[in-house]
Amino acid sequence: MAVALIGDGPLDGVARLPSIMGPFTVIALVVMIVTMAMCCMWFYRANANLRAAGIPLKHGPTMAWLWAFVPIASLFKPFDVMREIWSQSMELSSGHTPKAPPLMAQWWGAWVVATLSMNLSGSRHVVDTEMDRFVLTPIAALAGLTACVLFRVLVRQVNTAQHERAATSVFA
Repeated sequence: MAVALIGDGPLDGVARLPSIMGPFTVIALVVMIVTMAMCCMWFYRANANLRAAGIPLKHGPTMAWLWAFVPIASLFKPFDVMREIWSQSMELSSGHTPKAPPLMAQWWGAWVVATLSMNLSGSRHVVDTEMDRFVLTPIAALAGLTACVLFRVLVRQVNTAQHERAATSVFA
């Protein structure tokens, strides 16, 4: 068996994986905290911009970001907040309320998959198993990266719509 010649057994290299991944895990955690803070700030500002334009919203600026930290509600309320911010921002720039794009559902689906797989990966029944290393962690990483890319697209759309509205109201 060719794999057995490399180490003591077929999974010898995998046994050393946690020691190699330690620094990357710390870096990933720091990046995640910074990213979460920036997203919360963006939700607050985007919501506050709409309120400053005189648009009544269901969620206030503080709750726009705080929902992400409320258990159970964090699985659906941030999506509602984003849909409200996106729809109202697009209405500001176009004059009509468009339907939320499929991209938004894809973003939220990827975020939920990433969150649930990270939580399962941290479960005491799964930690340091092949299921954790080869299934849950890669799924969490890919879904999280997908969610970040899609979120960036949505943020750019909202920012563009809000900037266009601000520019037209200044020169009107």
